[in-house]
Amino acid sequence: MLEDAVGLGAVTLLGVLEQAYFSLQVIYARRKFSVSPPDTGGPPEFQRIFRAQANCSEYFPIFLTVLWLAGVFLSPGLSAVCGLLYLYGRLRYFWGYSASAQGR
Repeated sequence: MLEDAVGLGAVTLLGVLEQAYFSLQVIYARRKFSVSPPDTGGPPEFQRIFRAQANCSEYFPIFLTVLWLAGVFLSPGLSAVCGLLYLYGRLRYFWGYSASAQGR
């Protein structure tokens, strides 16, 4: 059982690191566009980065719950692979949402 959880744990850790990356992008954008916390307004460039990070954070608990439930009750390997695909999709979503509408 413990060896089955290694893949799920690795995907969980990777997801946490991805969330940290998204948060750092918001911090860098706050500095770049001079938007002090707790303000969430500002130029459209900042708002896109902030909104992309917030959207990814809102769905992270659901992702973790589904990842672990599927890993425990169905298939740990398949669950880990699906988790990696989800994290890759979230990263692409973040980059796409953060880009200007003209650049998409």
